[in-house]
Amino acid sequence: MQFIFGQTRQIAALAGLCLALLLPQTALAAHHESAAVMVERSYVDETRSIKASMGFAGSETRQLDIKVWYPKAQAGGPLPLIIYSHGTFGFAKNAMHIVNALVEAGYVVAAANYPLTSRNAFTKINFADITDTSNQVKDISFIIDSLLADPELSKRIDPERIGATGISLGAVTSYFASFGARTRDPRIKASAPIAGGDPVQTALDNAMGFAGAGNAAIPVPVLFLSADRDVFARVTGRPHAAYSRVETPKYEVMIKDGVHVWFGDNVARPADNKNPDCIFFETNMPSMKVPGCELRDELIVTARQKEITRAALIAFFNAYLKDDAEALESLQTIGDGADDIELIFEE
Repeated sequence: MQFIFGQTRQIAALAGLCLALLLPQTALAAHHESAAVMVERSYVDETRSIKASMGFAGSETRQLDIKVWYPKAQAGGPLPLIIYSHGTFGFAKNAMHIVNALVEAGYVVAAANYPLTSRNAFTKINFADITDTSNQVKDISFIIDSLLADPELSKRIDPERIGATGISLGAVTSYFASFGARTRDPRIKASAPIAGGDPVQTALDNAMGFAGAGNAAIPVPVLFLSADRDVFARVTGRPHAAYSRVETPKYEVMIKDGVHVWFGDNVARPADNKNPDCIFFETNMPSMKVPGCELRDELIVTARQKEITRAALIAFFNAYLKDDAEALESLQTIGDGADDIELIFEE
C-alpha cells in the first residue's frame, strides 16, 4: 500500500481501506435466511487478467466467484436484480441483514468475492489491493452479463430492473458503475452507495484506476446512506459532496450518531461510547490523531442503524425498480418523527 504524504491525506487513503477488517461478524446473518435460496457460481472472464498482488501470483484470466440469493418461494415473473459489493478485505456475505431483507422484499441479490480485495477470494490475498477497484466496476458488468446468460438464473432476473449497492469500498465501486461517464453500466437503473463518503475524492486520494472516468450527468435514481459519526467518510470529502454532484432524483439518508462499521453485520460496541471505526487506527497507526476518534458522544443503538438502513434501501429500490408509489412516499417521509434520521432529497 502506498501512502500519500500529509496526515489528512494519509487518513483519507486509509479511509478507503476499511470495512470488516478487525471487528467480529455476528449472528445477524441469520435474519430471515430461511426465506432465501443461495447458489454459487464461478464465472471466468477470458478477456481480462488479475495482476500479481498481495501474495497472489496473478492470472491471465479473471475468475469471479459469486453468491446469488433469491426467494425460496418466488412467485410471478422475473425479479429485479441487485448487485452488492463488499468493502475492503470484506466478503460477499458480510451484510446478510441487508441481503436477506432484500430477498424477502422480492429481489435477486448477487455478490462477488472480488479477487484482489476480498479476504475470502480464491486468490488468498494477504490484504486488499484497492488499486484494483476500477476492475471491480468492470466485474459488475461481467457479473450482469454472466447472470443474464446463466441457463437457470436468467429466468429469475428481469434485465430491465437492475440496481447496485455496496458498503465502503463497495460504495465506491457501485458509484462508478452507476455514474462514471466512461465506467458506468447503463443497465443499472438505481444505485444506493452506503458509507462511501465522497467516492470521487476517495478515488483522487488513492490510485484506484479511475483517472479520466468523468461524471455522467444522467438521471439514475440514487440513495446515499451515510452516518454522521462515520470516521472514514468524514475524511473523504465534505458532507453531501457526492449528493451535490449527481442529478435528480437523488436522496441522502444521514443516520445521526451512526458509524461506518454498523452498516454491515458488525455489532461490536466498545465501552465508553468509543467509536468502533477508530479501532482500525488505534491498532495499525496508534500515533495518528484521527478526527472524530476523540469524541465520546452517545452513539445510536446498533440494531437501529441497521433497521434504518434496511428500511431505506427497500423503500428506495421498491420505488424505482418496482414503480411502487407507496414505497416512494415511505422513502420521502422516512425521517418524519425520527430524531435519528436526516433526509434530504430532490425529485
